[in-house]
Amino acid sequence: MDKYLKIFEPAMKKWLAEHYSPEEAKKRWERTVALDEKWIREEGDLGGRKNAMASNMLETYAFFAFYDSVDRSFTPEDLQSMIDAAMGKSIRMLSHFNLNKLLKRRRIVKLIYGYLGSYQKKAERFRGNAWGNTWEIRLNPENHEKGIAFVYDTCPLNDFARRHGYIDFLPNLCMIDHVTCGAAHGKLIRHKTLADGDGECNYWILGDREPEALADVGSK
Repeated sequence: MDKYLKIFEPAMKKWLAEHYSPEEAKKRWERTVALDEKWIREEGDLGGRKNAMASNMLETYAFFAFYDSVDRSFTPEDLQSMIDAAMGKSIRMLSHFNLNKLLKRRRIVKLIYGYLGSYQKKAERFRGNAWGNTWEIRLNPENHEKGIAFVYDTCPLNDFARRHGYIDFLPNLCMIDHVTCGAAHGKLIRHKTLADGDGECNYWILGDREPEALADVGSK
């Protein structure tokens, strides 16, 4: 079993036990595992550990395999509960970071942009080959003077969801970005997403006390 599906296994099995008989729950869990393994084998892992972004794709396989195996009866509220059960402790640990302070330090911002720039160069080199349809990224195209900003022009999660008919549920996974930013006292301003058909995902991450963050409405 893939390690990302294993992370969610206890919460998923708990949900199955609450909604099905033991025999049916076992059957649907086996389908979840089989689908996850099939997609990793056939769709690829975007380079695995060599691609720092690949874990997002593997987690998506796990969630959509479960979503499909329960006849899409899994709700956004169920997803939130499952993420909290499986990842809540890790997400809450982000509260030790304060983006209001960190993103005012030029050295920190420079390091983050350096990390994103390193991914950008590798993606340009390996996209279409070992990293498949990995994300295409542009750094701060609107020249924001505060925070961290970047745009994804393509997203393999979006490609996969559209190809397999799961685009209705993808925005619920995209909301995890808001949860993680919020946990670190940050605000994600994002008014365009590929999942919503906007042609790009535009990220602008600020501390949650910045005027722009407090004034923002309508982020996706």
